[in-house]
Amino acid sequence: MGCGSHLNTGSCVCDILAEIADAQQDNTQDCLGSCSESVRELMGGSAPNYNTVPVQLICNSANPRTVGDGDVYFGGFCGTVFIAQGFKRAANGNNGQLEAATSSFFRVSAVDTETCCAELELLCVTGLGDTPRYGPRVSDLNDCLETVTPLYQRTGICITVDLRCFCGVSCLPAVNASTCPQAPALG
Repeated sequence: MGCGSHLNTGSCVCDILAEIADAQQDNTQDCLGSCSESVRELMGGSAPNYNTVPVQLICNSANPRTVGDGDVYFGGFCGTVFIAQGFKRAANGNNGQLEAATSSFFRVSAVDTETCCAELELLCVTGLGDTPRYGPRVSDLNDCLETVTPLYQRTGICITVDLRCFCGVSCLPAVNASTCPQAPALG
């Protein structure tokens, strides 16, 4: 029984992200680095100012592959970190200027458990070796238990995804993600 299992949407990724969205909205001995632990931290751990469980989604593969018997199967490969890009009007966007963000780190804004669609906010991350940092470098995949001090910033840029397209979710420890300045209202 894991995090979000009581929702029973039929998708464990959907269930977990729905629970994170609920916990972040309320803001009020598993593995030390798990989704369950991150939700517990968010809900009242040692630092009550946490407002975000940063997540990374692991993609399903829709690429066909052939197995020994010659039959073609879809899926079967799960492990590529999802990277997304989004846009918002720039602070001086009256001239049509946009700000873009590309990231593999997200803050769950909302999850529709009926459709398993979610709204995710892209997070900018610094302190992981590059500035800014949006996802892992290939060379990082061979590093084990490297100590880092990431700083997360909310971009205000959201995307909508179908959670059934993912086979996994990786939750980072809960943090207090700072909010970036909002673009001025048009009018």
